[in-house]
Amino acid sequence: MRPTKLTISAFGPYAGEMTLELDRLGDRGIYLITGDTGAGKTTIFDAITFALYGNASGENRKPRMLRSKYASAEARTFVEMEFVYNGKTYRLRRNPEYLRAKQRGEGETKERPDALLELPDGNVITGDRTVTARVEELVGLNREQFSQIAMLAQGSFSRLLSGRTEDRGAIFREIFRTRPYQKFQERLKDKAKGLYGAYVDSVKSIGQYAGGVMAEDGERWQAAVESKDLEAMLDLLEEMIREDESGAAGLDQDLKAVRERSGHLGQRLGEARSAAKAQEDAQRAEQELRENRPLFEEARAVFEREKGRAGEREQLIGEISRAQENLKAYDEHDRLAADSRACQAEAKGMEAVEAAAGNEAETLGLKLQELQEELDRLQTVGEELVTARSAAERLGQNRQRIAAHARELSEYRAEERKLAAAQREYQVADQARRAREAEYQELYQVFLDSQAGILAAGLKPGQPCPVCGSLEHPAPAGRAAAGDGTEGRPGAPGAGAAVHEARGAGTAIHEAPSRSSHTPVTKEQVDAASRRAKEASDAAAKLSLRAGGVKGSLDQRFERMKEQVEAEIGGWKESWQERIRGAQAKGREAFLEEWKLVLEQLDGVLGRQAEAGEQTIRGLEEQAKRRGQLEAQKKKGTQALENCRERRQEAGKARLRAETRRTELERQIAELKKRLPHGDRAAAEAELTEHRRRLLAMEQALNAAEKRLNEYSGRVSAAEARAQALNRQLEAFYRQQEERYVICAAPQGNLSPMPDSSPAAPLSPSDWVRQLEAELAGTGEILERLEAGRNRLHHRLETNRLARDNMVRQQAAMEAARQQWTWVKAMADTAAGEVNGKDKITFETYVQMAYFERIIARANARFMVMSGGQYELKRCMEEDGRGKNGLGLSVIDHYNGSERSARTLSGGESFQASLSLALGLSDEIQSQAGGIRLDTMFVDEGFGSLDGESLNLAVKALAGLAEGNRLVGIISHVPELKERIEKQIVVTKEKSGGSRAEIDI
Repeated sequence: MRPTKLTISAFGPYAGEMTLELDRLGDRGIYLITGDTGAGKTTIFDAITFALYGNASGENRKPRMLRSKYASAEARTFVEMEFVYNGKTYRLRRNPEYLRAKQRGEGETKERPDALLELPDGNVITGDRTVTARVEELVGLNREQFSQIAMLAQGSFSRLLSGRTEDRGAIFREIFRTRPYQKFQERLKDKAKGLYGAYVDSVKSIGQYAGGVMAEDGERWQAAVESKDLEAMLDLLEEMIREDESGAAGLDQDLKAVRERSGHLGQRLGEARSAAKAQEDAQRAEQELRENRPLFEEARAVFEREKGRAGEREQLIGEISRAQENLKAYDEHDRLAADSRACQAEAKGMEAVEAAAGNEAETLGLKLQELQEELDRLQTVGEELVTARSAAERLGQNRQRIAAHARELSEYRAEERKLAAAQREYQVADQARRAREAEYQELYQVFLDSQAGILAAGLKPGQPCPVCGSLEHPAPAGRAAAGDGTEGRPGAPGAGAAVHEARGAGTAIHEAPSRSSHTPVTKEQVDAASRRAKEASDAAAKLSLRAGGVKGSLDQRFERMKEQVEAEIGGWKESWQERIRGAQAKGREAFLEEWKLVLEQLDGVLGRQAEAGEQTIRGLEEQAKRRGQLEAQKKKGTQALENCRERRQEAGKARLRAETRRTELERQIAELKKRLPHGDRAAAEAELTEHRRRLLAMEQALNAAEKRLNEYSGRVSAAEARAQALNRQLEAFYRQQEERYVICAAPQGNLSPMPDSSPAAPLSPSDWVRQLEAELAGTGEILERLEAGRNRLHHRLETNRLARDNMVRQQAAMEAARQQWTWVKAMADTAAGEVNGKDKITFETYVQMAYFERIIARANARFMVMSGGQYELKRCMEEDGRGKNGLGLSVIDHYNGSERSARTLSGGESFQASLSLALGLSDEIQSQAGGIRLDTMFVDEGFGSLDGESLNLAVKALAGLAEGNRLVGIISHVPELKERIEKQIVVTKEKSGGSRAEIDI
């Protein structure tokens, strides 16, 4: 992955929008990011990391902190980056969450985090989390891995060099995710601790249960507890439980006997109390009889008197029935009268409906007559509309033909222009051809003359001429040269003039190279001129053929157009035909101009006719639409007229029926009045009311007498029955007391026997109650003492049984916890590196040692180069042996063969070692990430601690890191690096606030 373009806006110290064309840095080598402290050098890497993953490279820089404090309120915060991965270009744009000014109104609004990823195929992915997931899938690294591989951060790896095992372990834990091994150690330790705690808890629980034992012999039990002999304690507790179980059985027997005696006493006491109450109730019943017998006799006499008026009641009932029948006749009279009034109202209503329907029918008839008259006026609208549309269609066809002729004429004129252009091109090419041919003829003649001059120069008197064989040479030829024109050579008349003419005409050909008057013409120059002349001739020939083809096509188009014109004007007026044919006689151009003028006139005439036709059609369409509406209205009105007539007929029939019904009802009312006994309903109702009042009074008197008789009869009967029952109960009680018996003998304790009932001294029920209550109270006290002793014994027994069971259970749990703790403790000590006599290497450190060995091997490949072959790193045990061990680091000095702690290196040597470790760690992380290769890396370390030679070696090592297709950026403000590294990104603080960055190549 290599960024090629980075745009930053209102991000970190960069207040405005800034674009870095990173592809200017190339695709390999090293470059420098330099600038003032705090200007924002590391922010460039933060911007790259944020664009990819939505977070900065460091954990202390959260996304909501990335907006520039120097940015204006309207500026938008975002990072846009283009990068190349596997030869394909991707584009990212992402913004964090931040507050910005509202676009409308006042105040601020929160901009939500968002991202966009444009793929090489043009597809676009949006959404902050979705884009991050797609980037992780594409690059194969998450943000933490990318930051660790692509950025060697400031001071991060000096701790790796100078720290102890604990420090390096903490770094490796986060990088290589070895925390699960640490957690495994902690779980083992917690498990052992928990098991030991369970063992101790079991011991404590046994002691607590033993402390809760209730012992009758406390000293003996306390001695067993202090001995801490669990088996002896359990044996003694078992013996105590058996003794208490035996004592509890004896107490249960005593309690049973006392409860039985108490039950008998309670039963006798209940009988005595019932007898005492029965005696009191019998006395009250006798008194009630004496009071109610006279009242009963009086009530019986009144009831017999009211019963004797039964005949009088029967007579009133018959009169009431007759009066009710008379009232029903009055109901019938009222109903008939109401029906008569309803019929009268219905007849009047129907008469009004009949009149309204007649008026409505008359109005509808007049309206239908008006509609028919308008329909008669619009009867021919349909035929006129068809005729107008046919005319418009023919007119449209004529306009289409005229437009087609106009297009044909326009195309012909365009062909004419093409012909003129082709002819001009041919004329220019022909002039060039003649000039080239003249140039060739001139050079060829000069070449021949030059050859003769060369032969003549070699002639000597008396020697034969190689051309003619003459021994005399009276007029030898001179040497000719270019630029001589026609002077000194025969032939080629007018050649120079032709060349001059061609040049004077302003042709676009290249003129022959200028020569001095004494430069001879070579065979190569003549051949070149010949080729130029042939090329010009070929070009002129092609243009001639092209112009000829255009001319032939134009003539064919003209003849075809003449045929079309003849076919078109065949149906025109004679005057128009003569006008066209007269123009044809004047020539092609006159004919074409006249034909154009005619077409324009016809197009105007036809356009006006078409517009008028459209207006006519629109008017006829409106009339046709109106005719349809009128026909619909006529149909609706005809139906409404029929409905009105039907309503009028129905209303007349209903009126006649109502009048006939009313006449019949009046006859029935007159006949009913003759049969009624009273003049009106009020008199009949008054008579009925009086009969009902008298009957009600007689029935109420009878009911009251009967009720009073029943009441006193019930009182007397109840009192007699109660007195008899109570007397029988008292007789039974006294018979029982006359029998001498004892309920039960005394129990095993000091209980007294039950009292006897002697016939010589009978007691009243009340006396028996007092005597039995006293005896029952004494028995209750004995029962309470026995139950209290039994409860104490049972509580002690249950407590000791529970303590015994719990102690036995805890004994088993204690033994199981002890056994498991023994082997878990051994495993936990091994994982924690706490085995006596062994190195203090934890399980996690053991795993990290493998990573550390590979890191050191990768680091030494660069450290040996940086140190000039002097130093080599080596993993070792900590020197002081304190704390954890296994990740110590020493350095081997190959100059003197010694090995010492890496913390003894000087400042510059420490930087070299730290940088080497950082690069080694980056390589290892990259290897752990699946062999992913990043094309860009950043190094942010303190190069200022190096001397000149060490700086050379460090830069050399970084240059080796950049071999292949890798680009390494060094973040530093060291002046020497500015001189050594040509490609730079220069970050500068602005005086107005904020920073800016530029690429300097």
